Amino acid sequence: MLKYRFLYKKSIRNKLEVWITQSILDDISDEGAAFEIPEKFRRILQNKVARQFVIDELVSSKKNLTGTAGNNIVKLYEELDLKKDSLEKMSSTQWYIKAKGIQELYLMDQNDMLKRIYKNINSRNEYIRMEAQTGIIHMSGFDGLRFLDVVAYPLTEWQQLKLLDQLKLNDVKENFSQSIIRWLTSHNDTVIIFALKLAAEYQQFSVHNDAARALHHTNGNVRYQAIKTLKRLANETTASLLANHFPKENQRNRLLILEVLTDIGSVEQTNFLENLLNVKDITIQLKAATALAKAIPGGNELLYQKAIAQPDLLSAVYLHVKAALKL
Repeated sequence: MLKYRFLYKKSIRNKLEVWITQSILDDISDEGAAFEIPEKFRRILQNKVARQFVIDELVSSKKNLTGTAGNNIVKLYEELDLKKDSLEKMSSTQWYIKAKGIQELYLMDQNDMLKRIYKNINSRNEYIRMEAQTGIIHMSGFDGLRFLDVVAYPLTEWQQLKLLDQLKLNDVKENFSQSIIRWLTSHNDTVIIFALKLAAEYQQFSVHNDAARALHHTNGNVRYQAIKTLKRLANETTASLLANHFPKENQRNRLLILEVLTDIGSVEQTNFLENLLNVKDITIQLKAATALAKAIPGGNELLYQKAIAQPDLLSAVYLHVKAALKL
């Protein structure tokens, strides 16, 4: 059966591929105009394997084409009545078939399916809900993020990346920051993390204080993203805020704070960083020394003087920082 399917797909590929490409590239100026579909192709498309081949070709092309060509892909999909195939998949009890049906529908801009796709955002199956959430953003842009108000399952790192990538295709919605502030109070920690990423990605400076409150969250991963976000939203208070928060953090987040201070630190953090040069943790020492030398005016000279005064403790640290920063 697999061999037959392979050979059949190979035989129809040459018959359909050229016609599909030509149809996509046709300049049909009249919106009411229809594609000329040769009868032999209509006969071929009575076969389910052939129909799926055409859908796959159109979906693949749609991912890379916009404008007239992109519109023609959707039009061809609809005129060949391929939507019913996608709807059939969407009704499947097999997760991978259902997820594929959802993807086909949103990539083919079947916006009338928005509500049906939305019903799957909290599917028990990770892949179904990932496709449904991505589809909502594809069809609704930033408005589609409303699903964050009700999402019941964690957003995986991969899904967050997919959603951020999908959003790049849309213009930023006005008053976006108010939605982010609401999501920062979510009971779903991954929604908070994603909201912090949105604030950072789109530099929603008005969210700074709300992001700062996330530093007190019980989840270390939330606090980690809050630190990264505050770097992107930094104002004159941020460096001191992070320095004061430093003692309350775990090792991973402390190291991140020092990395952030390397970029946004000021003379106000001199004593804080100087004191950290005396800790026994060599990683903390190196990060603090780097921040001192790079971010603080006169910090490199201060580090040099301390290395002379405490050679056993700081000589190697100073040489490392000097080499790393090419001072």
